[in-house]
Amino acid sequence: MNTWAKRFLVGGLCVAVAVSAVLFRSALSTAAPSDDLKPIAHWTFDPAGWKGKAVADKAGPLEATIIGTPKRGTEPPAVELSGGADYVLVRKQVKAAEAVLPKQEMSVVAWVRVDQPTEWGGIFGCFQDNGRDEAGFLLGYDKANFFFGLTSENGANDGGPMTYLRGKVKYEPGRWYHVAATYDGTTMRLFVNGVEDTTSTRQKGPIKYADSAPMTIGRYQDSNEDYPFQGGIREVIWCGTSLPAEKIAAHFKADEKLAQLAAPAAGPRWEVEPYLQFGTRTSMTVMAETDTPTTAVLKYGTTFPPNQEVKVEKAGVLHEIKLTNLTPKTKYFYQLDVTGADGKATTSKHSTFMTAIDATDAYTFCVVGDTQRNPAVTGKVAKLMWERRPHFVLHMGDVVDDGAAKWQWTGDLFKPCHELFSRVAVYPCIGNHEKNHPQYYKYFSLPTPEYYYSFTYGNAEFFILDTNKPVDPESEQYKWLDKELGNSTAKWKVCYHHHPCYSSDENDYGDTWKASSTRGAPRHKHLIKLYEKHNVDLAMNGHIHAYERTHPIRGEKVNRKTGVTYLTSGGGGGGLEGFEPTPAFYKNQQRIDFHYCYFTVDGGWMECKVFDAEGRLFDQWELRKE
Repeated sequence: MNTWAKRFLVGGLCVAVAVSAVLFRSALSTAAPSDDLKPIAHWTFDPAGWKGKAVADKAGPLEATIIGTPKRGTEPPAVELSGGADYVLVRKQVKAAEAVLPKQEMSVVAWVRVDQPTEWGGIFGCFQDNGRDEAGFLLGYDKANFFFGLTSENGANDGGPMTYLRGKVKYEPGRWYHVAATYDGTTMRLFVNGVEDTTSTRQKGPIKYADSAPMTIGRYQDSNEDYPFQGGIREVIWCGTSLPAEKIAAHFKADEKLAQLAAPAAGPRWEVEPYLQFGTRTSMTVMAETDTPTTAVLKYGTTFPPNQEVKVEKAGVLHEIKLTNLTPKTKYFYQLDVTGADGKATTSKHSTFMTAIDATDAYTFCVVGDTQRNPAVTGKVAKLMWERRPHFVLHMGDVVDDGAAKWQWTGDLFKPCHELFSRVAVYPCIGNHEKNHPQYYKYFSLPTPEYYYSFTYGNAEFFILDTNKPVDPESEQYKWLDKELGNSTAKWKVCYHHHPCYSSDENDYGDTWKASSTRGAPRHKHLIKLYEKHNVDLAMNGHIHAYERTHPIRGEKVNRKTGVTYLTSGGGGGGLEGFEPTPAFYKNQQRIDFHYCYFTVDGGWMECKVFDAEGRLFDQWELRKE
């Protein structure tokens, strides 16, 4: 994945059908419909074109399927996508070798309304955006502009194979736009509302297609990325020729009044929808971020609609509201209202949380690590964790790929994890990819000094460290942990940090295929003596993008009576890693797969089940103590 700028790949499936189609027009039409665009595929989201889950292809056999539960727009007829699971699937996979693909030229024409700007979004495309393997095409949008991405066989681009042709016209959220893109073998063109916006000659020759790529409407989706669309799509036309400017202008002119409709009055927009932080038996923190400064009112209570509220009079974009004096192990409802300087307001969806339980109660929690930059996988794993209804979630660090990139926090972490994070508090440790950036401390509400802290839940106490910083015996963290572990009276003592004390990774600590390995960073191994000294039950980490569980270890030997179990869980989305060719003495179970861990604790019994991103169980184990 290139991070300098998103390059959007041109690729796709096409059907060699040169069929003329009379283009759908609503009552808004002011001109006779054009019948000579000769589309190879044409989808309209009116009652005639959209029936049940099926969307007819009026020009050929590419019938599409509605995914999720989008609403039907009426003025004009359109598919209204929620920004969640809703989109339109044309094909799950399209092969580059398919004879039906247009070879040298293509055009895409669409009527769209973007309600929620995002860092990247897709209107219609079939592509892979994976480094030097970029291929395919995409008509899409970013925070402010529309774009057209395409890869050709002879194209040259210093930033990658794909050319990202970004428009100059800034769209207004909530308004309808006519957007078109063409490629004639030498020139890419982007049109907005019938007028040429920008061009590029960086691609030349036949279109280069991906070996295998999904084709979607209202989705930015490839093999490892999945970003939703929030807004409306009225029509998509796909042609196997490069349409001349006059035909694009005529197609726009037929429905020009649609582009003249004013955007509905809208309140502030969510950069990050409300989510939960650091819950205790009597408190919970609710956080959210808006695109402009707002005041806020958090409504909460044990009945619905909630009947208590906390007001935030000082305007800001990031809200961090702590609720106190709550009742232990109790279900609460909450909803956040935000109001901008112009008096316009936005209300969040209502959600729920539960305060922490008593020390004698059973409870569950999930563990995930290294989500990084893979929202498609992160979203799947988050959905599976939410289905388990855990009491809380632990994150092993590398929550994003680049802590300085704000859009990775909003788009790669919080958007795919919204359902989970809005109902279950997450307790993170900081990884190396966060780069100790202020945004980590901005988006997480943790006890001072934040990079290390502890919390108690039920009969367990959890101790969190920052292993990017010193953890040797003279360090602040080591001394703090030694004291806190010594003072702890919890039944279970669990420590976690990003880097492993023990690891069977193939190359992070030495090239195991050609030489020996330290099997973990020596500077982190100082913690082992501390864990053994205070009889820690479980030490967890991420960093290695795989799953590994050790035997219980004490004194560098397996000891099932008094040993410490070490668990690596780095399967939340980061590129998977392999293991060394020979087994270490401590190795119990290993798996190279995206995954999460699900723990159940009841008194002196702790059970862990580990599931892959498809929900399949692949490891199960337990710890018992008096």
